[in-house]
Amino acid sequence: MKSPYCYKTITDFLIAQPLTVDVEIEDENTGRFPVKGIEFDATVLYAGISDFASLSLELSASEMLLYMNMFLAWVRESSQSERFCVIERFLDNALVLLFSTRFGSDDPFIDALQAARWIGEHDTLKFSPGIGIASGSVMAGFTGTPKEFTASVFGRPMILAAGCARLNPRGEVASSITFPAEEWRERSLDEVFKPIEYDHPEKGRVKQPQTWRLGDPREVDLPGKGGLFVRDLANFIHWMPSVSAEKKARELVRLIRDKGYYKKK
Repeated sequence: MKSPYCYKTITDFLIAQPLTVDVEIEDENTGRFPVKGIEFDATVLYAGISDFASLSLELSASEMLLYMNMFLAWVRESSQSERFCVIERFLDNALVLLFSTRFGSDDPFIDALQAARWIGEHDTLKFSPGIGIASGSVMAGFTGTPKEFTASVFGRPMILAAGCARLNPRGEVASSITFPAEEWRERSLDEVFKPIEYDHPEKGRVKQPQTWRLGDPREVDLPGKGGLFVRDLANFIHWMPSVSAEKKARELVRLIRDKGYYKKK
C-alpha cells in the first residue's frame, strides 16, 4: 500500500486507498452514474482571497490570472514545512490544505495551525488572505460526467473553514486565523506557536517575543449554521512590502507584453 506521506492530491489518495463507497446508481431521472469516495477525519485549512471580486474589477483579466497564480504558488510554499497535508483548489479564489492522520499527521489541527502561522508570517506581497480552520468528517470522491471525472472534497468542515475565513477580524490585525472555539480545548499559545529563536550579536541565542494573540470565544451567526462560537489567533506584526501583489501582477503583464509574449488574436 502506498505510504501516506506520498499523497500529493486527492486523486492520488483515492487511487491508492480502498474506497468507503464504490457503487453505480441507476436513476430514472438522471441515468446511470458512479459513486466512489473515501470518508475520513481531517482538519481543513481554507486560505482565500478576501477581496476577489473587487480585485477582478480593478485588474485586467490577464493581470488577474497572473495574480492568482502568484497567490496559489505562495500558499503552496506553506506546505513545504508541513509535509503532512494534501492541497486542493476551492472554486477560483482559494486553496484548501487537508491535514489528517490518514496523511501522516499526529495532530491535524496543530499541523494546520502551523501552516497558517507560516502564511501569516510570510505575507511579503500583502495578499492578506482570509484563513479559516475546521475539523471533522469529510468525503473525498470523484464527480463529473462520463467524459471526465475530477476529485473533490465534501463535508461540514469545508464549509465551516470557508465561513471562518470570512469572519477574520479586521482593523490593526496584520493576519489572523479563525476556527470553532471548541477546537482549541485547553491548549497553551506558547506551546502551539513556540517562540522563534535567533542569534543576537550581543545577547547570543534569544527568543523573539510572541507576536500572536489568542482572542476570547465570540459568537457569530454563520449562514446555514446559526450561532457558532469561534476564536481568533491574530498577528500584529505588519509586513512593509516594497511592492504589492497587485502592482507586481501589473508589472509582470506589462513585461510579458513588452517581450512579445502576449499574442492576442
